[in-house]
Order: sequence, then structure tokens, then C-alpha cells
Amino acid sequence: MNQNFADFLAAQHGVFSENGQIQFPANTACENALYPISHLSALKVSGTDAEQFLQGQLTCNIKELTEQNSFFAGFCNAKGRVISTLLILKEGDSFLIILPTLLLEKVTNKLKMYVLRSKVELQNASDEFCVSGLRCANEMAMRLSLPKTDFCRHQHFLKLPNAHYLLITGVAETTKLWSELMEQGFQPQNPEQWQGLDLNAGLAWLDQASSEEYIPQMLNLDKLGGISFSKGCYTGQEVVARTHYLGKAKRELFLAETAAEVIFADDNATVIDETGQAIGQVLSRYLDGNVYKILVVLQTSAVEATELKLNNLKQDKISLIPFTTA
Repeated sequence: MNQNFADFLAAQHGVFSENGQIQFPANTACENALYPISHLSALKVSGTDAEQFLQGQLTCNIKELTEQNSFFAGFCNAKGRVISTLLILKEGDSFLIILPTLLLEKVTNKLKMYVLRSKVELQNASDEFCVSGLRCANEMAMRLSLPKTDFCRHQHFLKLPNAHYLLITGVAETTKLWSELMEQGFQPQNPEQWQGLDLNAGLAWLDQASSEEYIPQMLNLDKLGGISFSKGCYTGQEVVARTHYLGKAKRELFLAETAAEVIFADDNATVIDETGQAIGQVLSRYLDGNVYKILVVLQTSAVEATELKLNNLKQDKISLIPFTTA
């Protein structure tokens, strides 16, 4: 996170822990909220060959990208496994990749392997661009002229499913917008709440443990419009296309919930069915009041299972629920 933005957040009574996480004291839920997002970073891709280069690496069609839209896509290895999910945006003659901070170095290094003689520059732009979020009531969204279509952009704001909006701007512009919005009643909120909004919407952000574990369809990137099956070759395309044309993936992403008292065995807990057979993995989780919301990659047949459980000590039950898209 840019130090000037961190100083601005501290002036709003934000308290940083030793690991860089920020919390706002006496934080209470509110209708119009602002979120600092330190778990996502910006990678800038520029140069005369940038578009052609990214077209050969990402699952989406870069040629369909404008400054008014974006894609939630994937960067895969040669076996079609997603190294990282990401948001790709066009910024003038350059492109911005928004991806998990934990995977920034890994993705940068792997992309560099494919640059070869292309006129492409990769730059960590996390000090240049601030990534923050906003959620508000419908009336306020109309007043601010926020975009109405998922993954569309308007006046710095990018709409995500579940009616929350990313703000990706320079430091000075970010602090200016935050100040203006707080004057209109917006309140800074803890970033964990933002991660919950992403999770409920079915946006699967990967980490070191889940990187290179799943093909794009298992993370529902096809349902989110992040895979082009007509653009031609890209790294991992053969596996992704074969899965598409031979039938849907045997596993996909689901949203589930379980009791708040559940103790997870590890960060990638196994999901089992009524027979005790392992049928999936927990990708991420968020404590939402008195329940855990969890993203799980399951066999598609899991929707027919009479009982789904975590493979922990008590084999706690989980229930599949719909994604929140409105």
C-alpha cells in the first residue's frame, strides 16, 4: 500500500498491525461504506507489444477490452491450471492487472518468462495506484452515476457482482475521492468485509496454496465472462478448450455456509459427501455474523448429495446457497 494513502487512512483513525493489516476502531456496519484493499495489488503492463503479449497469456480476449469494461480472467500455466485469477483493465496505451498481493511476484516472474524479445514492460504499480472499494445504497449509486453492468467502468469505478465497486486511481485522486465521499456520509470499513462481498459474489481470488490447482472453469471464470473460446492460442488454452468442447468441467465453484463454531482443519479443508468420499476443497472462507460463508470447489454432482460435510474432527455439515449477484 502506498505510504501516503496509509498515512491518510491513519488520519481516519485506521490502526495498522505489524503485518500491515488495517482496522478501524468501533467499526460498525453501515449502508455507505469505503474499504481499503491491501490484499490486491496492481501490475502495469506497457509497451508497443503489450496487447499482443497479454492476448497470448490470459484467458479473456484482450482485443475486446476498452477503458469502459474489464474482465475477471485467469493466467494459466501450460497445463491449463490457473496461476492467478485477476482483473484486467485498459489504461490508455497500457494495461493494469489487479491480482492478489501474495501472487504478485510469482505472476510477474512467470510473465517475464514469455516476454522474450517482445516490447513489453512489467511494473509493480502498487505504489502508483491505490485499490479501494465502495458499497452503497441504490439511491447513492444513482447519485454517483455508478456503472450498472458487472465489470463495466465509469468515472473511476468498476462494478463487480453483488453490487460493490472497485476504485482504482492514483494516490492523490483516491484521497480526494475518499474525502469527498466521507463528507457525503461514507464511512471507512475493515477490509475483511470487502473480502466477504467478493466471496458472496463468487469471485475466487487465489493464494499460494490454491495457485496452479484448478482449471478456469472450476473457478467459474467462464460463467463470469472471463474466458474466450474463439480468440485463439494462449498459455494453457488447449486444456481449457478441450474441457469446454468435450463437456462441462467435472468440478465448479459453489457458495456454502456452515456454523460459526466450526473449526477448520486447515486453509484447504476437504469436503466429503454422506459416504465419506472426498468431493472437493474449501477455497476461502469469511465469518459473516453467526455463519461462515465458504467458497468450495466441488464435483458438479455434489448438488445431488444428501449431505455435505467438512472432513474435520466433527465432520461439520455445510449447506450450498446461491451466490449474491444483485
